[in-house]
Amino acid sequence: MFSLFIHDDASQDLRELCQTDPVSAGRIVALLEQISGDQGLLESLTDHDFGVRGSEDFHVSRWQRQWRQGHDLWRLKVWDLDQAGVRYRIIYAYLPGKRNYYVLAIAPRDFDYDEDHPIGRRILRAYQDLHG
Repeated sequence: MFSLFIHDDASQDLRELCQTDPVSAGRIVALLEQISGDQGLLESLTDHDFGVRGSEDFHVSRWQRQWRQGHDLWRLKVWDLDQAGVRYRIIYAYLPGKRNYYVLAIAPRDFDYDEDHPIGRRILRAYQDLHG
């Protein structure tokens, strides 16, 4: 059985987003709750290109550069927020041995998956801690 956990860093991201954009924060929380309660949706979180072109509520893709380095890091794009110009990504890790997903960040898209960006460094640090 798959499980979804929210890392403390991502919880802080959500608290901050609640202050600046409570509607978007609420939509992200609702989606994470929906996914958490549905084993089929949880399984889709490692299906690269799940939900492409708006065929589902969200789109899944690997963090390609990290994937090539052996890191099981993914990103989720919420279509209705993206179409409204709210460009946040849910960055998460998958630990296959435990069948657990860990949301590591709710990040503005403009961090551009740069490992040297403060958000990128924070995500990679949290990922390493999971494997600690």
